[in-house]
Amino acid sequence: MILRSFVLILFFFLFITQIYAADNWCIQDSTNPPCNGAPGRCTINFNGNKGGFVANSATIETVMVSGVNYNKPYIGLNATICDHVYITDQAHVTDHARATDHAWIAGDARVTGNAWVYGDARIFGTAWITGDAWVYGDAEVYGNAWVYGNAQIFGTAQVSGYARVYGDAQIFGNQMIGTGDYGF
Repeated sequence: MILRSFVLILFFFLFITQIYAADNWCIQDSTNPPCNGAPGRCTINFNGNKGGFVANSATIETVMVSGVNYNKPYIGLNATICDHVYITDQAHVTDHARATDHAWIAGDARVTGNAWVYGDARIFGTAWITGDAWVYGDAEVYGNAWVYGNAQIFGTAQVSGYARVYGDAQIFGNQMIGTGDYGF
């Protein structure tokens, strides 16, 4: 019984030490820290994978298990979440994607590749932002919309439904796109 208790305590200690021993795994360049040096942390995703950098000022929905906070949304190892970003539900921010300022990402939305979501932009539903696409200002992308390539969505533009915006396309101002392909 004593041996079993000792083994359990040792396992728990080694497990916790493993999680916190290298808590800077997501910082690739210490001379150029993420989020312009804002205080933050490397995170752990609910599936146990190491997550990317999240600034202390950002809000990521978490689930606590055995005293450890896990991301409910998936934050990829090289992703960066800065400023006052809010990410919830089953959203994913992966690869080298960035979310900054007051961006909001929710639902089953995906931000991947080198995409950047910033300003007061909102991404939700099952929308995808990928490649080198940018969504910023007060723009919204939602539903099943995809924005990819070098496309930019900004101003108060809304891209929704099954719309596809790609290439070097720009949707801006108060444009509302709900279906179709827009790109060149």
